[in-house]
Amino acid sequence: MRRSDLILAVTAFLAFFLPINASAGDFPFQGGEKCSYKLNYKLGVISADIAKLEMNITEETYKGTPCFRLLTKGATSNLVGNLVKVNYFYDSRFSSDDLTPLNFFREQTEGDYWAKNSYTWTNGGKRLSAHVDKSTRGVRDTVFTASSPIYDVIEALYVIRAHDLASLKEKGGQMHCLAALDCNVYDIYVSYVKSENKKAPEMGTFATDKYCMQMYRRDGGEVLSKESAIAVSGSPDGRVAPVYLWTSTGEDKTILFFSAPVAVGSINGRITSVSGGRYPVEPIK
Repeated sequence: MRRSDLILAVTAFLAFFLPINASAGDFPFQGGEKCSYKLNYKLGVISADIAKLEMNITEETYKGTPCFRLLTKGATSNLVGNLVKVNYFYDSRFSSDDLTPLNFFREQTEGDYWAKNSYTWTNGGKRLSAHVDKSTRGVRDTVFTASSPIYDVIEALYVIRAHDLASLKEKGGQMHCLAALDCNVYDIYVSYVKSENKKAPEMGTFATDKYCMQMYRRDGGEVLSKESAIAVSGSPDGRVAPVYLWTSTGEDKTILFFSAPVAVGSINGRITSVSGGRYPVEPIK
C-alpha cells in the first residue's frame, strides 16, 4: 500500500452533498455527538487495522452565526507509524440553521509530505475561496463558483444525514452534488445499492443501507494520482473509483462503515463507538 493511499480513502467516502429536506435546524445530529472508527487495510488474505478516526461535533458561534463545528482527527497506529506516520486534522464550521458552509481548515502529514487547506465561503456557499499550501508545490489561491453550494468533504457527511434518504432508497435514480478538496471540485453521483446486516466487532451487528458514490474531477483540476496525498484508484480522465458507505437505518443515519479501493487492496472503515447523538444508535444483535 502506498503511503498516499490512506488519506483519500478517508476523505473520499465523505465527499458528497444531497439537497436538504429537513426544516431549518431539524437535523438527525446535534452538538455533543462523537463517532469513532477503525480503518482496516485489506489485500487478499491480509487484513490489518492501521488507523483510528474520530469525528466530534459541537455548537458555537462563528462571526455572529450560530454554527456546528466538526472536528475530525486521525492517525496511523504505532505499528504502521513506524513505517510512515500519518496524521490528519479537519476543522469544519457550518450554519446550524441550514448547514451553509462557513469555514474549513485541513492539515495532514504523511512522512515528509504535508498539506494545508483553508476555505472560506460567500454567496450562500456558492463561492469558495481556497488557500492551498503543500510541500510538493507553492501556495495557491483559487476561487470556485457554482450554481449550488460547494461543501468541504467533511461537512458533506453531515449534510447527507440531513437528507431524506428514504426517497433515494424507494425511488432509485441518482443524486448529484459538489464537493471540494485541495484545488479540486468534484461532481458526485450517489445511488442506493441494497440493505443488509453488517457486523462491527466492537459494537455488534447493524441493519444498514448501502450506497455507492461515483466521483468525477471537474475540468482544470489536478490529476490526483500524481499528488502525494491522494491516491484512491482512478483514471486520468478524473474519475475516481467507486466508494461505498453503509448508513444506519434509524433516524440518526449514522455512517457505520465505508470502503474505498486504493492502488493495491482496499481501505475499510468500521464504527467502534458513538455517543451524544440526538437519536440512539443500536445494533440489532
